[in-house]
Amino acid sequence: MISRKKSAPTNKAAAVKKAAAPSQGKAALRAGGKPAAPSATLQAEVFAGIGVLNEKQARARRNGATESNLKMREHLWPALDEKRLWLRTDKTRKGFTTMPRTMALIVNLIDDISKQATGGKAVPAGRTYLVLWCRVFDEGFVRIENEAVAALEAGYGGERNVTTWRQHLAVLRDLGFIDCKDGPAGPYQYILLFNPYQVIRALNEKGLIQQSTYTALFQRAIDVRATDLTEA
Repeated sequence: MISRKKSAPTNKAAAVKKAAAPSQGKAALRAGGKPAAPSATLQAEVFAGIGVLNEKQARARRNGATESNLKMREHLWPALDEKRLWLRTDKTRKGFTTMPRTMALIVNLIDDISKQATGGKAVPAGRTYLVLWCRVFDEGFVRIENEAVAALEAGYGGERNVTTWRQHLAVLRDLGFIDCKDGPAGPYQYILLFNPYQVIRALNEKGLIQQSTYTALFQRAIDVRATDLTEA
């Protein structure tokens, strides 16, 4: 007597279901169906990966520029003693700040447009603005405890040094570069520095800046990869 083995119905059904799944997927695509959208988690992982890649590329460019500059410096000054340089990377050096690389253009631009806030009177408030950036930390907030000292840093001497300092701060405030609050040390003791690019873009939209000046700043911002002037 020959015995015949019968396949378990459950296994057969599972096999049929498994085999049908791919064909059903193909049929869905042939019928105009679309594959399932990637999950939010997958999308987040993809974007995170792109961000890491971009950061690596930027770091590689910075490292390449540094290496190139060091080689060129060594070629031009082969006997240079680095102790004669002020290097931010030297951990023994203290007392530095961070500011936009376009600051020289911004200072000159402020001097040019200060007349807009003074009714035609020339006010070199750009030097005052530079003093604020030389005193600010990464909070965008400055305390002026001694106005006479700050005025001297800006190049204002004599009996009217503090008066001139305050006048120039008022110009910067009226143009929108800063905001001020009074304190025990005076009416301009606490100062908030706004993003200068955003302020300049707003002033340009009002027609208060010469286009040649704005174009020069725009070009330099592109060169240093600053996107503030083009952000929505």
